[in-house]
Amino acid sequence: MKNVFLELVYPPLMPYADLLANLMFLSTFIGLLVIIILTLVNKVKSHANYLLSLSLISVTLFTFTSALLINHAIFQVPHLFRINMPLHYLVAPCAYLYVRAVLYQESKFQRLDWLHFVPFLLHTGELLPFMLHSAAYKLTYLQQLLVDVDGVTKQKEGLLPDYYHPVLKFMIGNVYVVLQWQLIRRFSIQNASNYFPNHKQFLNWLWVFTLLNTFLYPPVLIAMFLPISITLLTTFIVVSLGSYLLITSTMLFFRPYILYGLVDSEPTFQLSKHPEEALSSMIKESSERVYSLSVEKRQEYRQKVEAYMAQNQPFLKKGYSIKDLVQEVNVPQHHLSSLINQEYGINFNDFINCYRVEYVKSKLKQPEWRNLTLEGIALEAGFTNRTTFFRAFTKLTGLSPSKFITKDSPDLQGGDKA
Repeated sequence: MKNVFLELVYPPLMPYADLLANLMFLSTFIGLLVIIILTLVNKVKSHANYLLSLSLISVTLFTFTSALLINHAIFQVPHLFRINMPLHYLVAPCAYLYVRAVLYQESKFQRLDWLHFVPFLLHTGELLPFMLHSAAYKLTYLQQLLVDVDGVTKQKEGLLPDYYHPVLKFMIGNVYVVLQWQLIRRFSIQNASNYFPNHKQFLNWLWVFTLLNTFLYPPVLIAMFLPISITLLTTFIVVSLGSYLLITSTMLFFRPYILYGLVDSEPTFQLSKHPEEALSSMIKESSERVYSLSVEKRQEYRQKVEAYMAQNQPFLKKGYSIKDLVQEVNVPQHHLSSLINQEYGINFNDFINCYRVEYVKSKLKQPEWRNLTLEGIALEAGFTNRTTFFRAFTKLTGLSPSKFITKDSPDLQGGDKA
């Protein structure tokens, strides 16, 4: 009865309101399910996964509040009104940072990354006074607003005039789409041919993900400047964002290596006594490569990197990234990336893990390491947790830590404690 009353007092905001509301609710459900899996079920608790989740959360909250507005259910939860507005400024930056984190195996934010969140923080500050108002105030505001779709679109969202924030959000989105394409293109030219199958799967997914972003931001921005009615424009924006979330989330279900952290089997490398020897053996197993660096440069960089790794053991730092090594050895990042991928035939993560695994193998013969749990060993060697240590050790030696201990040092069998 209450819904009938609302329909009589507040007519539908746009054509096919019920159909659009159902699309939004469906997109919200699928998006929320994907976010839960990425953050709670996924086996790899990575920096990149959290960035992808944050981008999807921002779109999910938009679709949910849009559905509530379309069918006027927002009157039941007035505090949700406008709470999604600042989050629009997070969608594109988080998508860009996600792509960068996957490509360059980043495990934390870089020094200036906080600048990407300035628009979100400023818009949050603008809307904070409204958000702190009582439910009664917001109900009165909504009653005056939800007469037609013009009321929703013309509302003043902050210090900027009407319509400025929506246009600005999609303009920023287009900038980040261009940056994403540049990232992927540059990385593909430099490294894609040297990556194992599962890395190519990730790269293909990033192409698809960026393509979906491309279909979202430019068309919507163009539509904003076309001489079409507000109702049609609003419908187009709502359908675009709802469809984007639904398609992106659904496609992730067909990529368990991303959604659940499952990876395909990769070549297993047997490590010899020294990391340098282990890395050299990997070179022989790799196919012939076209080097972008001269022989002299490769030798110079290789000696510099290996000397630094041996003397300073930076691999013992948790979350150590290629950008950290770039700063410490003073080698351009694209040169260092090419060196590791082409000279050693592996990616940066495996390069660092080679040293970590060799460090563990050398330490397992020492008495003080015999009573350490796998978790303790992992943390001592620079791994973030037991799971990543177990996977890296098994991949690079062909044996689990416990089997390695039993095989090479029968007296250390007690070292693999849970």
